[in-house]
Amino acid sequence: MDMRKLGYFAVSLVLTLALIFGVRALANVFFTVKKPAKPAIAIPQIEEEKKGGEEAEAKTEAAQPAATEETKQAAAEQTAAEQAEQPAAEQPAAEQQPAQQASAAAPAAGDPAKGKKVFNKCKACHFVDKEKNKVGPYLKGVVGRPVASVEGFKYSDAMKAKAAEIGTWTKENLARYLANPKGLIPGNKMAFAGLKKPQDIADVIAYLESVAK
Repeated sequence: MDMRKLGYFAVSLVLTLALIFGVRALANVFFTVKKPAKPAIAIPQIEEEKKGGEEAEAKTEAAQPAATEETKQAAAEQTAAEQAEQPAAEQPAAEQQPAQQASAAAPAAGDPAKGKKVFNKCKACHFVDKEKNKVGPYLKGVVGRPVASVEGFKYSDAMKAKAAEIGTWTKENLARYLANPKGLIPGNKMAFAGLKKPQDIADVIAYLESVAK
């Protein structure tokens, strides 16, 4: 093949390729289909669903204020019921004070038999069945006896100073002293720390009272 024919062939190939690409470009321009933003024909089902959703939202918004009012009313009624059923232990301290004071003024009833067993803690320092002093004064007839009045016993200065204020060993004063000896009469000689259980105190006082009879 000579050079002239080769040149014709190359030119024909270039023109053919240019024609092909040109036709494809024109086809894309004239035959491109653009999709509309909204369907040309409304589909009934879609429109109905959309309308139904809007109506449901409107009903929900309309019912919401009423539901809120009902919720507030129910909460107020529940709070009132809880306050009415509130146990005495959760009531204000000011309301509990009268009951506590009444309890302190009237000790619980004691059991002399149980009190005798509790009194074993006191036997090392006190006689209860005879009028004889040990480390502490005898306790026979102590209920109703004037404070610091046992003859022959050397009371502490603290006990003698407090005697006029306390007066006599009533059940109430004995209960206070047995619960906290150093608290009622600071500086007294008794080393015993006191009885922690109110019932033990009541039982001991009942025993002391029974022995004096």
